[in-house]
Amino acid sequence: MTLVPTLLSDTSKRPEIGPLAKVAIVGRGFTGIMMAIALFKAFDRPFHLVMFDPEPKIDGGEGVSQSATTLLNSRVRDLSIDPKVQDDFRQWLNTDDAWRDRLNPAAVSVEHSFVPGEIFSAYVYQRFSEALKDRTDVVVQVCPESVTAIDRHPRSGLSVFFSDQQHTRFDAVFLATGYGLRDGGEEPVALSAVRNAVVIGGGIHAVDQALRLLSSGEAAHVTLISASGFLPQSHARSAVGPVTSDQPLPGTLRGAFRFLREAANTADAEGSGWQGIMNGFRLRARDLWQGLTPEERRRFKRHVKPIYDSHRNRLPPDHYKRLHEAIASGAITVRKGKVERIATNGVLFSAPAGLEVLPADRTIDCRLRPTDIDSSLFRSVLRTGLARRDEIDLGILVDRCGRTMTAPDPFQGLFAMGPLGLGSLPDIDLVPEIVVQTHAAASALGAWIDELAETRDVARGAG
Repeated sequence: MTLVPTLLSDTSKRPEIGPLAKVAIVGRGFTGIMMAIALFKAFDRPFHLVMFDPEPKIDGGEGVSQSATTLLNSRVRDLSIDPKVQDDFRQWLNTDDAWRDRLNPAAVSVEHSFVPGEIFSAYVYQRFSEALKDRTDVVVQVCPESVTAIDRHPRSGLSVFFSDQQHTRFDAVFLATGYGLRDGGEEPVALSAVRNAVVIGGGIHAVDQALRLLSSGEAAHVTLISASGFLPQSHARSAVGPVTSDQPLPGTLRGAFRFLREAANTADAEGSGWQGIMNGFRLRARDLWQGLTPEERRRFKRHVKPIYDSHRNRLPPDHYKRLHEAIASGAITVRKGKVERIATNGVLFSAPAGLEVLPADRTIDCRLRPTDIDSSLFRSVLRTGLARRDEIDLGILVDRCGRTMTAPDPFQGLFAMGPLGLGSLPDIDLVPEIVVQTHAAASALGAWIDELAETRDVARGAG
């Protein structure tokens, strides 16, 4: 599968930008590629796009999958690169026998299936190529440089700096670095079977790795370490839509989650399941979040977020069943606590009873990393006032389009997309939410550039 369209320019050279509108995307995971697709579709003027990433390989990134074989936690019906064509992914699958035949034959229908990340990645990159081919007025360049800093340009726009302090001016920059770099812990190299393995993390990727180690025979036993003790819940066996109430949602954190818990318990008692209640709650979560006090947001991070994440990031039903069968049989042991140190022969583990050493023949770290605010890139945008940290230190303060919030200063052309904005926008690490945000950002960029052009025309006329 060819991932880089032939229309891309030479990736070995620094960008030499001409008179076109100048746009940069930093990062080529799912969020970065999706941002490019949205610009091709919604930014209706010629422009020069430079995508920065030192990695020579383009992959699915954080929003698609941490592993090509990991099942995505959204059904086919909820995955599309175009919010106006919500069944686009299903239509794409139906036209390709090879991909469709790999789906679970027991699934009720294609749209209700869960697919591996590699299938969705193939779809995303095909749509990327098609969208680029349709834009003959756009020049795209992939630049294998590490972006070290961003600052205001002396004339207008933003200066993007590289490792040797050289820089190029852009009208707008989209930060799409996902969760930041991971210190190891990706796909393990296939080795001979081991007796004990430790998987660190309580999310979907961690569960997937634990089940894969057991099913492949690479480990006889897996210890799954969850910092909160929570693991992902299950999707409903049949797809359910959002279920909302006519009652107003309480404006406090305690009141909102009491409301959610009571509604979910009622739904379970009636046999309709809590998943639809959670889907409906997520539609109202952003408005609730905006109304919370800073202290309530910090309390959410400390006490509620692990529970909330375990119910919004759900496992396909078959994976959930396999997980709990493995736990019941003793093949997987779940431990609650914090990993203090990883060694070649195990981990130093801080459990409620105190420190202990968990021996392991292999350790896989699947924890999601918070935004690396201490990196030179993010230090630069914070130092120069182009961005601010959110109130609970999950990332960058943004609006719904991903524009960095620098009040009282006006918007400066910098966007922090996808998971970088989790402290401002709940659920912005999920594929459907990232898709909607990128298209909104592309439209917002067009409106902003039109406004700048009008301002410049007025200034010329006055001169």
